[in-house]
Amino acid sequence: IQSPATQSNYAGGATAPSYQPQQQTFYPEEQPSISLASLEQYRGTIFPVSNFNIDADCQAFVQAMKGAGTNEKALIDIIVNRSNAQRQQIKHQYKSMYGTDLVKQISGETSGNFKETISALFDTPANFDAWSIHQALTASKEGTLREILLTRTNSEIRGIVESYKRTFNKDLEKEIYVKFCLLEQIVKFEELLNRINEDLEKEISKHVRGTDFKRILISAVQANRDELSPQQIQQARQMGIESVIDRNRARQDADALYKAGAGKIGTDEKTFNAIFAQRNYYQLRAIFEEYQKKHHTDIAKVIQSEFSGDIKDAYLVLITCIRDRPSFFAERIHKAVVGLGTNDSTLIRVIVTRSEIDLVQIKERYQQMYKHSLTQDVSGDTSGDYKRILLSIIK
Repeated sequence: IQSPATQSNYAGGATAPSYQPQQQTFYPEEQPSISLASLEQYRGTIFPVSNFNIDADCQAFVQAMKGAGTNEKALIDIIVNRSNAQRQQIKHQYKSMYGTDLVKQISGETSGNFKETISALFDTPANFDAWSIHQALTASKEGTLREILLTRTNSEIRGIVESYKRTFNKDLEKEIYVKFCLLEQIVKFEELLNRINEDLEKEISKHVRGTDFKRILISAVQANRDELSPQQIQQARQMGIESVIDRNRARQDADALYKAGAGKIGTDEKTFNAIFAQRNYYQLRAIFEEYQKKHHTDIAKVIQSEFSGDIKDAYLVLITCIRDRPSFFAERIHKAVVGLGTNDSTLIRVIVTRSEIDLVQIKERYQQMYKHSLTQDVSGDTSGDYKRILLSIIK
């Protein structure tokens, strides 16, 4: 897929403002206190247009939907060549100029996954994540909960929590608690374990483990990870990552993890939760390194040995993202397109939400991990305007 042309033709003969990419690595709504992109040099495929002409864009949308039929190519051309922040401005200006909701009008002219992708692109990142979480809680899609709540920055999480409250009039933390609290009630029957058969004991233990998953999600919703300050980011750029890592604390935490897991009978889940939920990614990398040095075991193997079910998967997601976040999203996309059928909701969500952050690196990791391009696999699993808009985002 070629990069966007520097100039595109709209429907009706109008000319689009020239597209001159400007690097943007943060979510449009709010610059987080730390951006992995700023230190890891992650890049998105969608950038804000430099000579943004909001009135011309609104007029171009009118032309694209004028009369019988819709010029889907013109819609795609405008939408994917504007940043999310610019799309928000277009939405407000369109309603001001024409007294009509642009997204609703486009939805009436489109259908299926093409319509869903456009709606996702026009939503704010926080609103789209909040909606995705609501759907995941309703349908028990724990993978989606892990994907969103365990990979977002503090500021992104705060935006999600606020949007969830505003959209659904519910507290996200309470929603998570209610979703998983019934599993905790089984703990009350712990004193009966010695008097019941082994199969039932295993079943109860499996459900009790769900409380650990609830715990890590509620910790994530607090948006209280010890992220690097702007001053620390600047220091890391000038002097290297090691300059902002506390090695003594990393060794102490590595020892604490060992004592909470492999170094004792049973597992102290709260210690794992406290360290994984609160330390910043760079400090956690150092903790993993110190654990490997002293105890000669990779932390992922420790997690696989000490945990099971959703909480095991949650910690493995965190480990993957801490070590190389784009590889996690590359794997999510691959799982969405391999085999029979396509998980379109995951495919749309990952491509749209990473489009301004690290989709360039996700493409690279995808090629390295699966020996064929992201473009090839998405193209083979989609069709029509849906395929065209996804490929236009991937570029």
